Amino acid sequence: MKKEKLRSEQEKEFTWDLEAVYKDAKEYQKDYENVTSFIEELASYQGNLLKDSSHLIDFLEKSEQAERLICKLGTYAIRKYDEDISNVQSQTLSGKFNQLEASYSEKTAFFTPELLEADFSVIEKMIQENPKLGEYRLLFQRIFRNQPYTLSKNEEKLLSSLQVALSNSQKVAGIIRNSELQFGTILDEENEEVKLNNENYLIYCKSQDRRVRKDAFMTIYHSYEKYKETLTETLKGHIAAVSTINRMRGFKNSKEARLFYNRVSPKVYDNLIQTVHKKMDVMYRYVDLKKKVLNIKDFSLYDTYVNLEPGLAKKYSFEEAKEIVLDVVKVFGDDYVSTIQKAFDERWIDVYPNKGKRGGAYSAGSYDTAPYVLLNFQGNYHDVSTLAHELGHSMHTYYSNKYNSYNYSDYKIFVAEVASTVNEMLLNYYMLDHLEDKKEKRVIISEMMDLFKSTIYRQTMFSEFEEFAFDTYEKTGVLTNQTLCDQYYELNKEYFGSNVIINDEIRYEWERVPHFYYNFYVYQYATGLSAACYIVNRIKNKEKNAVEDYLNFLKTGDSMDPVEELKVAGVDILDSKVIEKALDMFNDLIDEYENLL
Repeated sequence: MKKEKLRSEQEKEFTWDLEAVYKDAKEYQKDYENVTSFIEELASYQGNLLKDSSHLIDFLEKSEQAERLICKLGTYAIRKYDEDISNVQSQTLSGKFNQLEASYSEKTAFFTPELLEADFSVIEKMIQENPKLGEYRLLFQRIFRNQPYTLSKNEEKLLSSLQVALSNSQKVAGIIRNSELQFGTILDEENEEVKLNNENYLIYCKSQDRRVRKDAFMTIYHSYEKYKETLTETLKGHIAAVSTINRMRGFKNSKEARLFYNRVSPKVYDNLIQTVHKKMDVMYRYVDLKKKVLNIKDFSLYDTYVNLEPGLAKKYSFEEAKEIVLDVVKVFGDDYVSTIQKAFDERWIDVYPNKGKRGGAYSAGSYDTAPYVLLNFQGNYHDVSTLAHELGHSMHTYYSNKYNSYNYSDYKIFVAEVASTVNEMLLNYYMLDHLEDKKEKRVIISEMMDLFKSTIYRQTMFSEFEEFAFDTYEKTGVLTNQTLCDQYYELNKEYFGSNVIINDEIRYEWERVPHFYYNFYVYQYATGLSAACYIVNRIKNKEKNAVEDYLNFLKTGDSMDPVEELKVAGVDILDSKVIEKALDMFNDLIDEYENLL
């Protein structure tokens, strides 16, 4: 077995340069103390925030300074922690930062309620008196749009104090899923007994050995069946808490509330579900393809996750991955390419795994630092794709920060996966154009088809289930495990079609999905991929201004509402053709795969 490297053994050129943020502990501590002073100073504004225009602008400017320092401190502390979570010094650094962040939130929590006690005309008058406040006009408008749904100061304070209790259902469900629930064992491909858990299930359900994936499927969902009553109560408790608060605030329902806060029209949600239903035939065609290629007459739900093609044996060095990505993004022009080059040259990227390093991958930074990238690069094609994906996030952040003031730089989750997926899709098409081996092409197409299945169809099915659960509770006050399980079973029948055996055990799958506690979140995965496909199609087809429009979208930050930002890229997410064209792309991939067989 290959020995895992220690952090100290990593070559410097393949680690991120955090000294560019703080060169030493003394410099970090200086900013930490500055923020501590800011927090105490900002707390003194409580009760007289609107004393006069100069008072308000002082608070806003000081809070911006404090927040920027907090984000910078957090970028350093969290990156240090993630590079080796076993390091005691990094643990201490991260813990102290969390305390600082919590202190800032607590001491400045008065800002919004106190601001909303006034009429917006008071703010308008202050802006006229002090033109410097004009820069914050959009920020004020966004805060005041919440005014009809904001309770009294005492009621808001009470709700704030109850947040821990109100979020307890989600915490309990997580403990049950990840700790208390024991799934038992199965035999793996070598007939070795292995203990099943939520993580390795994701591996075994894709096993090329049908016996293994069936055993994993049956074992995990028979285990969840035993907890159906308990996990129904945790989900119901969560929905009850969220629904009660939203009703108190005056919202018609929880879907309306969540999308209101995201500044997204409910029509986006409804359009997604309606359009996917119209294009269900593409999903059925994909399922039939799998059934045919795998040569399984009694094709069942536990067969749907297996890859049509085992992964590529080809390995890529990081240098090769870098050159491929740089070649892919040439379409975006010199400035984009030179910035990506800067990411490599200035060490924004932490490349290889080491002992104690956080798993997975991400892009994260702040307004005053580079958008750092964490990888665990091991040289397979998925790692090349991950590099392209995370650098897409980084470029979105880079342009958002460069072209917007701090208050309007942090783009919303609704558009967060667009830039990363654009890069990922362009890489896939680049590889299909440059590869000659049909087997390698089929592997890439297989992964792309699975992306459409899992991101557009599956997440839309989740969205339907979530809306059903909230709607049922909000209309009747009742939510039973029978109701939830039956609905989930029926949705699987609808989404997979009549050519798949819908195993009864699938009715318990909803219990293992943590996203159902995130309140109308998952639809954004489907809309994000659809928007990215639309942009990629425009670029591939060399539509006029396609690249320019996309780059301008990356520069919008949070200066517009998310739906309007996508329009800058030429995407009207309210138009059903955006979802349709994404699923047409899926259909074309099925054609291409069949031709390559």
